[in-house]
Formats: sequence, C-alpha cells, structure tokens
Amino acid sequence: MDDVTAAPAIAFAVRRASCLLACAILAMPATVAVGANAAQPSAVEASDPALQVKAAYLYKFAGYVEWPSGVFASEDSPIVIGVIGNDELEAILSRMVVGKTAGRRPLVTRRMEAQDPLQGVHMLFVGAMDTRTLQAIGDAVRGKPVLVVSDAGQERTLDSMISFDLIDRHLRFDVALKPVASSGLELRALMLTAARRVVRGAP
Repeated sequence: MDDVTAAPAIAFAVRRASCLLACAILAMPATVAVGANAAQPSAVEASDPALQVKAAYLYKFAGYVEWPSGVFASEDSPIVIGVIGNDELEAILSRMVVGKTAGRRPLVTRRMEAQDPLQGVHMLFVGAMDTRTLQAIGDAVRGKPVLVVSDAGQERTLDSMISFDLIDRHLRFDVALKPVASSGLELRALMLTAARRVVRGAP
C-alpha cells in the first residue's frame, strides 16, 4: 500500500467517527463511501468501504472506555486492539493508529486467530465466524476487561458489547450494557449518547 495515498482516506474516516462520538450528532452517522467515490478507492480501502469507517470507530472507541485499575502494567502501557477474522480491517486499523494515543496510552493492533489467548488484549473485534467458534470466543472473553465488538447478528452468540450495523449506507453501532457491567469496564456517557441503541438488559 502507498502510505501517501492512504493518508487522506484514513483522515476522512477518523474525522467521521470522531464527529459522531465527540459531537454526539445522531443525525450525522458515518456514511460508507459508495457510488462515485467508490470508483477510485484509495489503497487502504481494500474491497469493503465499510472497513475504513469500522477501523475509525475502533480507534475512537478506545478513548471512551475506562478499564479497571491493574489491567495495565504501567501508566504508558499500550491499549492492544485484537482483530479476529478480518485481516483487512486489522491492516487498515494498524496504519490508522500509528503514533496515536488514547488517554496518553499508545494504540497497537494484534492480528489474531480464534484460538489465540486473550492475555494482554484490551479491545477485541470479531469478524464473521461460525456459531461454534463465536461461542468459544464468547466463553473465553466473558467477564474479562475486554471491550468486545462485532457486526450485527453476532452479538447474542458472542455476547459482544458493541455491534456494528450498516443501515442505508450509514454505519451505526449499538451498545449492550449487561456484558459491559460484568467485564468491569465503564463506557463514557458520550459513547452511549452517540449509539443508535443502548440495550440495558438482556437483548
């Protein structure tokens, strides 16, 4: 990939996600680039335009999560974002977070397999998987201080905390508070305000 070519696309996606979270303007969700803009995709957009926006959201989410004390080894330990089942997304995200921080902590990504241990992971995106694999990942991560993110339709099996959904070219996200509470994490109010839907009990 050409870093110079990719930079404008990365900056645009980050601004989109940042606007939604920082301004909490529900009427202006992140829009997936299609049509004329999709005819000349940047090198970082890969085959799915929505990946660019998902990566930007994951980057911005890190700044709206509070982890329990003792999770990080030191004050400058990185926030590790694991990605399972979507190598393209991990590649985009890894470029996006170079030199970036959240709460003074650097951000790094980790490309993972479903059976990999979760030690040292603070956020986890899980891509499309079969039901048995999703259940195994959910069992492994449940109750741990890890922000689990998935696409819509997987949240019940995986017990994910945030789920993405593409609606009329707008990438939105829902938040489930029950798994958040059991993990010991805290989400800042602005993230909840920006969510399309907040589920407070069982879905």
